[in-house]
Amino acid sequence: MKSGEEDWPVTGTLNPSLTQSGSAEAKARENLQEEAWVAASQKGDTLAFNRLVLKWEGRIYNLALRMLQDEEEAAEATQEVFFLAFQNIRRFRQESRFSTWLYRIAANHCTTHLRQRPVETHYSLDDDNAKLSLDALLPVGESHEKELLREESRKRVTEALARLSPDQRIVVELKFFEEMTFEEISRIVQAPSSTIKTRLYAGLDILKSRLGRSERKPKG
Repeated sequence: MKSGEEDWPVTGTLNPSLTQSGSAEAKARENLQEEAWVAASQKGDTLAFNRLVLKWEGRIYNLALRMLQDEEEAAEATQEVFFLAFQNIRRFRQESRFSTWLYRIAANHCTTHLRQRPVETHYSLDDDNAKLSLDALLPVGESHEKELLREESRKRVTEALARLSPDQRIVVELKFFEEMTFEEISRIVQAPSSTIKTRLYAGLDILKSRLGRSERKPKG
């Protein structure tokens, strides 16, 4: 412990405004650091790109795993997404956030992969190798749709999700699992917000029909 640290309070209530300010400053520093890594990566700095990989590979893998529902395919897809990102990072103009650009690559890659599967092909997460629970499929927070999914068996939810078209599935993924806004999803899949909503509601109708329930549409 440094000199004077014994006088620092270890308990007590922090000023909320100071906490929020500190969080905003930390986020700003994080964004600046990421921008620096991107700029360095565009100049061929592989170490900087590896830092981007370390920051985002977990979330990209989780997206791929929920979309593809197979560990090996998800791991392979994650590697391919970052390989594509590395190949094309010089084309990234930083007009949007790096995460938006990266998610766009991942979304395109996963939906293309799904379209190449035979019709009605799906995987069961009941397999021990999948190592997924229903909680892992759902983000933190509550909504009528999330509660609907939580109430059903893991197998039924998985089979219902597998019946969605790739375009519907990626929208459900980004909306409910990544908790993105319609505007953010629109930038990633490069479609109007109205199209995104249509795909989402159509996908939810299919899920409700498969799960034998009736539920309200989410508020955007």
